[in-house]
Amino acid sequence: MKPTMFKNTITTLYLALAVSAALAQTNAGSSKIIKIDGKGTGRLFDGVGAVSAGSSSRLLIDYADKSRSDILDYLFKPNFGAGFTYLKTEIGGDGNTTCGSEPSFARTRAEMEKPHYNRGFEYWLMREAANRNPNIELDALEWSMPGWFKGVWSQDNADYLVKFIEGAKHWGLKMKYISGCWNERDYNRDWIVNVLRPTLDRNGFKDIKINAPEGAGKAWEISDLLVKDSVFRNTISSISYHYPDSYMWGYRGEEPNPNSVLTELPLWSGEDFSLPGASWRNTTYLAKNILKCYIKWKIVKVNMWCPIASMPDISCFSNVGLMKGTTPWSGYYEVWPTIWAVAHFNQFAKPGWKYLDSGCGEFSGDGAYCTYKNMDGSNDYSIVVVSGSEGQKLTFNIADLPKDKLHVWKSDSKSQFVQQEDVSVVNGEVTLAVDPESIYTITTTTGQQKGAHNIPKEKAFPTKYSDNFDNYSLERAPLSPKYFYDNSGAFELAQSEGNNKYLRQLLVNDITHWIPDECAYTFVAQNTEWEQGEISSDVFVENDAFNGVGYAGLILRGAYDKANQSNIPFGYRFNIYKDGTWKLQTKKNILASGNVDASKWHKLKLTGKGSNIKGYIDGQLVVDVQDDTYSIGAAGYVSGFNFAGFDNLVLNYTPASGQLLSAWKPATSPADPVGHSLIGAFDGNSLSKWSPKADGTEQHLVVDLGAVQKIKRCETFTDFVDKGAQYKIEYSADNVKWSVFTDKTNNAKISIPCFADEGNAKARWVRLTVLPAKDKTIANIYEFKVYGD
Repeated sequence: MKPTMFKNTITTLYLALAVSAALAQTNAGSSKIIKIDGKGTGRLFDGVGAVSAGSSSRLLIDYADKSRSDILDYLFKPNFGAGFTYLKTEIGGDGNTTCGSEPSFARTRAEMEKPHYNRGFEYWLMREAANRNPNIELDALEWSMPGWFKGVWSQDNADYLVKFIEGAKHWGLKMKYISGCWNERDYNRDWIVNVLRPTLDRNGFKDIKINAPEGAGKAWEISDLLVKDSVFRNTISSISYHYPDSYMWGYRGEEPNPNSVLTELPLWSGEDFSLPGASWRNTTYLAKNILKCYIKWKIVKVNMWCPIASMPDISCFSNVGLMKGTTPWSGYYEVWPTIWAVAHFNQFAKPGWKYLDSGCGEFSGDGAYCTYKNMDGSNDYSIVVVSGSEGQKLTFNIADLPKDKLHVWKSDSKSQFVQQEDVSVVNGEVTLAVDPESIYTITTTTGQQKGAHNIPKEKAFPTKYSDNFDNYSLERAPLSPKYFYDNSGAFELAQSEGNNKYLRQLLVNDITHWIPDECAYTFVAQNTEWEQGEISSDVFVENDAFNGVGYAGLILRGAYDKANQSNIPFGYRFNIYKDGTWKLQTKKNILASGNVDASKWHKLKLTGKGSNIKGYIDGQLVVDVQDDTYSIGAAGYVSGFNFAGFDNLVLNYTPASGQLLSAWKPATSPADPVGHSLIGAFDGNSLSKWSPKADGTEQHLVVDLGAVQKIKRCETFTDFVDKGAQYKIEYSADNVKWSVFTDKTNNAKISIPCFADEGNAKARWVRLTVLPAKDKTIANIYEFKVYGD
């Protein structure tokens, strides 16, 4: 239905919320009176949703049934965890779309006649979400797209979207929306109105609603067109922009467009958050962002990318999500406090409830609040408050409350989603003590709970692992082996004429890229960085690629290039080429080469022990070189955009030693005493970073491990991939007397993806000093990892 600026006849409701100073050691606190008019204006709340895209959910399907089901409960089961009321998934197109690539169900025009609806995991995820919440709203959006389209804005693409919706029906699902645009790239008014809408209608999908522009174009500029173009306005159902208020703590500085509200369409933040949900700092950021999206922009739905960090730590944007599940072989997962931040909204207000504008606002200390009212005549309501840095004191005078008691739920850094004592309405007045930096929901409703499942213990990936790919069904999603994570291209299980199953790279033509893909490669997501070891596998290069000589091979100590995650990866690549050559190469250099019969399968083995790299073909040593370009990384397969086969995988490796001690630990620097920007070096997100002050002088940070620990290893990830970073690492037990762990102040060597330094020390504080290069530039620090026993 088309939303309007609703008028209503509900009984007048005046209400004030008292938030007193929370810290016992202080009597300070500001005061504010809030009156909430039950007859006042407000838009309809559309819920808090999730976005599964960029292959961020890939490893979830590999979990055993029990853990996988438990994780899905935390995400989608109503009144249990986050209870997402909306799920948008990527429509795969075989190209890297942030963390990896998702497969297309019809990568050729011929496949449109018989689409492969078991490819990938997004249909499966939608099915599992709907199993837990039959009322969940389902949506889908394109990032990369197949190359057989006659242009993005073509009849081909409209037909492709219809086939995707039919695939949802095949899975027993009913889509509510389809995003009629190219994610964060472009939209086309005439195509939406004159091609997509008629194509949906004539194929029996008149009830499917269209969203736009999904982050394409300048913020909200589509509104200027919509207020003048009634045909376009009547064709779409919502205006969906991305990260409207801020992006990963970076405020955009944009102002609302008045025409956005004048369109009378719901306004959505179609994608938001993009941070690790493990910290309380990020948790309150998430909750405040939901509130501020409405307070500032009148946005009624905020969708979180991503619902679960289920991508390996080696991938781009690792560790980003509302909970974490990256070790499916162990069943272990982490329920982060951000799950309960979303629960403060979705467990207390449902889509179709109404915002009461007079009950939405901000207060000193960066606090915010919004009020939601049930429109079914019950007069139930809920107020979500995220307190700021200081205590508050608010007082209410209440005219008409539906009940004499209000229920209160609270989350803070120590414990989340805990029901508090009810507060009473006495002589039209309510008082409530609220702690700083906390989340509260005050409500008339009941039935909420903090769901809980037993979580298995974490186990390391086996250091010896093999897979011949014969035990997988070709009739069940995702049609890829367990623990494999495609960064680019399309690696899919296949069956030979002799009933042998193997892994095959199937992207053999150009596509519409979301970001430029340079080759196809897939990692084994063992969640452990390799230091030394070996990978062996049978490989076969079937043909040349559309853009050059075809090849297939192995990769060792692999990592993505942070300049563009779909570039040729870092790591040692051992390839056989269709022209009858083999090469051992780094990203830029050929270390060795030779000739081989490329018309048949070969067994390749690639080993790395320190700087000694060896390559074997069919058991014969063909290359033995010394090279220290790459220090650690992952193992996997690589190919051109050609058909390539892989079988009989064997991994035998030694992981980087030690237990990580520095994750999420507090850090300081003279340039940032509070440490707000330093968290980027300790949050496990491979793309976030600490940027030292670039004034030509040395810069340092100090991380506090919390207690004296044995320190065995430090890893320093920088953006200096073309030159050696100069740095020094020191340690201290008292933060006064310092000893040297490693001194690389004269270093000239390149080490990718990090500099790994081993030693033997006992300390609580560790100091990293970064020196400017000769050209006065200074290395940014993506991660600084300190390991102990």
